Amino acid sequence: MELPSSSYPLGRKSMALVLILVLIVLLSHNAAAASGGAMGGGFSSARISKASYSTSTRSRYTYSTPYTTYVYRDSCCGSRRTYTLLHQNGMEERDMRVFFIAVLVSGVMITLLLAYFDKNRSMPSVIKLQVALKGQGCSLQQDLNDIALKADTSTQEGYKFVLEESARALLRNSEYWLLSYLSEQTKCDENQAENLFYELSFEERSKFDEETLVNIDNHQEQKRMSNVSTSSTPFIVVNVILATAGPLKLSPINTATDLKAILQKLGGLAKIEILAAHVLWTPQDENDHLSAERVFQDYPLLTEFKDKLD
Repeated sequence: MELPSSSYPLGRKSMALVLILVLIVLLSHNAAAASGGAMGGGFSSARISKASYSTSTRSRYTYSTPYTTYVYRDSCCGSRRTYTLLHQNGMEERDMRVFFIAVLVSGVMITLLLAYFDKNRSMPSVIKLQVALKGQGCSLQQDLNDIALKADTSTQEGYKFVLEESARALLRNSEYWLLSYLSEQTKCDENQAENLFYELSFEERSKFDEETLVNIDNHQEQKRMSNVSTSSTPFIVVNVILATAGPLKLSPINTATDLKAILQKLGGLAKIEILAAHVLWTPQDENDHLSAERVFQDYPLLTEFKDKLD
């Protein structure tokens, strides 16, 4: 069945419109390309051997069953020999039974108390902190690049170095802060925290078009961005993803002052508290620029501060 001749112009216009939209999407994707940097590590040497801890705890409260020692005395009178049974420790059977019960009850109570406190101590938290900054004149990009190139990300000392130095770099560039977001989730055990940590890290790293600088778990890689953006309004977005041995109970970020306090707390954590830490930032390539459209598209949870920094 042939279409009326009047429908041809409409069909051509529709096809042309589709092609234009496809070209716009492709061009905007290329223009919004974002290089990314990633550094940190975790859940390897940070793991404390719970088996050895529980073994030493059990041996501390293991008691041998008390028993009575008997001694025999020989006395010889001519051809006659007699044996006398003596009670060496002088403890009555009833007293021994009471002592044994007391020891058993004490051991059970101490074990339960240790298990209770150990359970409370071992509820880890996973934190995600996002900060968006103005890129123009900001030295944060170069600071993070330098940290990634020198960090040893195979040890807890390395995780602390990455976290502490990144927090310092963010604080030094506080005048460029624009937006932020914070979440903290407490998990029942370390396995759940580990799963959530890597899920969040993978989600954020997947937003990069290319990872141009990586130092994760001592795996290092550096390359040039193949297609950089030339946005006239450059921005920088930093993700700090952290797993801690216990909940930090961080306050929500409403003001830039709140963000300062959180960065100071994170930077001051002891290495034994840090199970894992990843710091991700985009753009990583110094020739690359991140547009405002890309920031709001990829990081929709970012919010403005209610105050202004001096």
